[in-house]
Amino acid sequence: MRTFTALGLLLVFFHDGSEASLDLDIFSLSCKNYDNPSPMLNLKRHLFCQYDRTIRPTLSHQVVNNVTMKLLPKILEFDEWNSRLTLHSWMALTWTDSHLNWKPSDFDGINFIHVKSDEIWVPDLSVYNSGDMAMDQTGIPPTTCLIFSSGSVSCVPSLSHTAKCSTNFAHWPYDTHHCRINFGSWSHSGEEVNFHLDKKAFQMDGYTNNSQWDFKVTDAYKVLKKYKCCPNDTYPMIVFELFISRHYGMLHTTYVTPAIVVMLLTITVLWLDSRSIERIALASVNLICHILCIFDMHWQLPHNGTNPPYILLYYRDSLAMAVFALLLTALLRKMQDMSIDVPNWISTTTTFVLNNRAGRFLILTDDNGKLSNSGILGGENEENSDLPKTEARSKESSWRLFAAIIEWISFFAVVLTYTIILATLVLAT
Repeated sequence: MRTFTALGLLLVFFHDGSEASLDLDIFSLSCKNYDNPSPMLNLKRHLFCQYDRTIRPTLSHQVVNNVTMKLLPKILEFDEWNSRLTLHSWMALTWTDSHLNWKPSDFDGINFIHVKSDEIWVPDLSVYNSGDMAMDQTGIPPTTCLIFSSGSVSCVPSLSHTAKCSTNFAHWPYDTHHCRINFGSWSHSGEEVNFHLDKKAFQMDGYTNNSQWDFKVTDAYKVLKKYKCCPNDTYPMIVFELFISRHYGMLHTTYVTPAIVVMLLTITVLWLDSRSIERIALASVNLICHILCIFDMHWQLPHNGTNPPYILLYYRDSLAMAVFALLLTALLRKMQDMSIDVPNWISTTTTFVLNNRAGRFLILTDDNGKLSNSGILGGENEENSDLPKTEARSKESSWRLFAAIIEWISFFAVVLTYTIILATLVLAT
């Protein structure tokens, strides 16, 4: 029994030894021979031996890391309903890493190398006025950086910055918006990591224009702040001022042109004779057009602005005048069918207007002869005429004259109101 046990142990040992020997042979075949490593491999070993990318690359903790930055915008996304800007851009960052320098003569004249940003220390660049708090905008995404023998590091990562904007749609669809993106270090003060702007802080040559918005960077500057918690430390912030304006071509045709049309419709309603069927029909159509325009604009306009758009206020005022024109038409039609006695103040007003040349030119109609014979115009006495018929015609004519006066007064009043509204809109724009 012991003999079989011993034989079994020898067999297992022999089998394991064979597998170990086989693994060693495979390992030795898969590994490269580093007896004569290349200068690049020697350089990488020299630079990254015991390198810690979580530690600021300075010879002393009192030495500051100066980071130079330059913004290269590429694509813009602007969410007007949520007042949020997303800018896709390249950010050129340059700093000096004192742990990553070498003498080119020691490594076959190599002056620079390419490394992944995950392998080296990078500044914790952050967006202070982030428009999406759930999105981490600290640091830079993985990219390839260029390291020179002097220790200078240059990275150009592709970034997406989301920032909150203060929007104003008062001049819609000719609205413009001013936004900011504030950059700075999230965990270091200016005495540790200090950001600076390049001589040319931004470059728009590679920007792809948006089909809805026109975009440009107007200014870039540095702001130094101090807080009560750390009175001896400064916290630098790089601010980029952004200007966004809407391409209004399509909206101009869709909303501004109808605004002029409904204005002309309202004026035309007041120009027509109140007794005509065309006037009451056109007034009804005009009111419906106003309501449809406002209803459609309700779905087009953003609802997050503090000031209502002027064009919406224009449609509101124009709607009020359209309602006024419709109600006035119905009132005047009713007034001209009245057969009751005319009040003295109406007769006095009518006589005063008709005694003026301008009043006679505007008010008098084809019923001139009848009105003159009725005595409204101050003509001869109708002693030989039929008095009952004359009095009935006189009442009817007086109401018609008064209605005509109201028509022209309302016409000029509405024209004047539209003129004031349009002047206000032009000056505000």
